[in-house]
Amino acid sequence: MRALILSTLLLAGAAGAVQAQTSENDDLVITGSRFQEMVRSFVQEVAPPDLSEEQLARWNSRYCPLMAGIPARQAQYLVDRMSQRAYQLGLRPGDENCRANVLVFITPDADILAQALADDRDLVAYYNNAEHGNSLGRDALTAFVTSDAPVRWWHVAQTVTERGTVITNSGEVVRSEASRLYRPTRQDFNRVLVIVDARQATGLQFEALADYLAMVTLAQLDASADTSEIPSILNLFSRSGASEARMTDWDLAYLEGLYNAPRHAPDSNSQERAITREMEDRLREPEQ
Repeated sequence: MRALILSTLLLAGAAGAVQAQTSENDDLVITGSRFQEMVRSFVQEVAPPDLSEEQLARWNSRYCPLMAGIPARQAQYLVDRMSQRAYQLGLRPGDENCRANVLVFITPDADILAQALADDRDLVAYYNNAEHGNSLGRDALTAFVTSDAPVRWWHVAQTVTERGTVITNSGEVVRSEASRLYRPTRQDFNRVLVIVDARQATGLQFEALADYLAMVTLAQLDASADTSEIPSILNLFSRSGASEARMTDWDLAYLEGLYNAPRHAPDSNSQERAITREMEDRLREPEQ
């Protein structure tokens, strides 16, 4: 498979040679109670904290990435691979007429850009035409601005009914049914903002970066999660991530679990249990 290297195109005047990562993924096969414990731990570890609506969000249909900061050819490669991952989950990748809802900025001035984005309330909070948006709140936004991570992300979701009608602040009454097992609303992503620190990303394969970006934009994940014990693309920038040059079976199983979990579950705990069950089914070693 073609490997494009994220090199000095990202950093004008950056010194030193750029090395590609060539290690292959090693599948982690574990059975029994230890396996179940690892799956549960992974799901709980990556879960975003302090969800205002206590439901995990996901994209409903359209997924339209837009890349800024690198030449068009490299940007298109990243967009195409991210869109391919979205398509595998049943989403509709954007075409030329799709309004961008996944904005990725690759820049050597990550801190400056993060502050500029945080100052734009329409981007980070989404209060437009009385439509109500949800995020992780002010403290999380401060962490986004002050982060020194190679990649930082910010998700904005909307509360909608089971039919996809946006809940607004206009006082309009939206009729819906609910029970102890289901809520009348769900959480749909409205936009995701991602900043890649070009100085820290120098030397990465484009394939690896695209999969990392797909992972953190298709799901809202805890930026401080420790996934070092699990084979995951989330370890890409850690010492343990040298072999994680693409999404692993664990990553794919998590995303499949999220997109197959009940969207109208009463709380995120119910959704996490559903993700855990699906991951166990997908990752368990086939019986002989």
